[in-house]
Amino acid sequence: MDVEEQIPLVFDRPKASKPEVADLEAFLKGKGWLERTQISAATGWDERHVRKLAAASDHVISYPGSPGYELMADCTHEEYERYRLARRSQARDMIAKVIRTDRIYYRRPAVAP
Repeated sequence: MDVEEQIPLVFDRPKASKPEVADLEAFLKGKGWLERTQISAATGWDERHVRKLAAASDHVISYPGSPGYELMADCTHEEYERYRLARRSQARDMIAKVIRTDRIYYRRPAVAP
């Protein structure tokens, strides 16, 4: 595959206003791990909005199986390593899935538009 044929990789961050992201970060300061439901109940934000704000923040960590959301400044080294390993594992799994489905898709006959 030459350069012209490569699919552009665009990693858009979730759309959230900087003031709202800062509000979430300030809210989490010193509170340890909080579940989305706890944040939602305390702030009045719906749970999807909490998820969007956390995803837009570079200072809030969460991962599959985590106890919720935590401000990175408050997490221990062990917590950060657990987050890091879980996210890297998740990324590897997602890439492997795309590779497997690419192999199937590009080997099949073309479908007419």
